Amino acid sequence: MPKNVAQFTGVMVTAIIVFGTDMDVFYAMPLGIMAGALATFFVALSEQLQMVRRA
Repeated sequence: MPKNVAQFTGVMVTAIIVFGTDMDVFYAMPLGIMAGALATFFVALSEQLQMVRRA
C-alpha cells in the first residue's frame, strides 16, 4: 500500500468524522489526524518488513 493511499485514508477519515459531528469538531479533528498518522506508520512498517524479507 503506497503512502499516498494512507494519507488519502487519513483525509477521508477526518472528513467523515468532522462532517458527522456538529459541535465536536475540536475533538474530531485530532482523531482524524491521528488516524492518518497511524495509517502512515503501518504502511512504513509494512514496507520495511518487505525490504527485510527480500534481503
